[in-house]
Amino acid sequence: MAMTKKQAAQRILDSFETESRRKNRTIISLVPALAASGLIAMYYSYQVAIGCILLFLALIQFGYERMGKSIEESKVASIASLGWKIEDLDDDNLVEKLNKIILK
Repeated sequence: MAMTKKQAAQRILDSFETESRRKNRTIISLVPALAASGLIAMYYSYQVAIGCILLFLALIQFGYERMGKSIEESKVASIASLGWKIEDLDDDNLVEKLNKIILK
């Protein structure tokens, strides 16, 4: 996907922000899973509730891994558009460089 340098820089900044929110989103997704399993245990049986919680946890893990892979692919595509190398992501003043590109 061809993108301008501003778009690539913004996409990298967005991927950093999304990566920082990924853990919180995963924790938030556990609440309805536990609540649903609790209700199933109260009204039906605990064996089915255990099966449901295992299924929910597998789905949450799949989503967490997929989100991480998507973030990583976004970073790689943006780095390629900027003509940089992956090692450039470890630079201390990377955010400053990206903000300079965006403001140009």
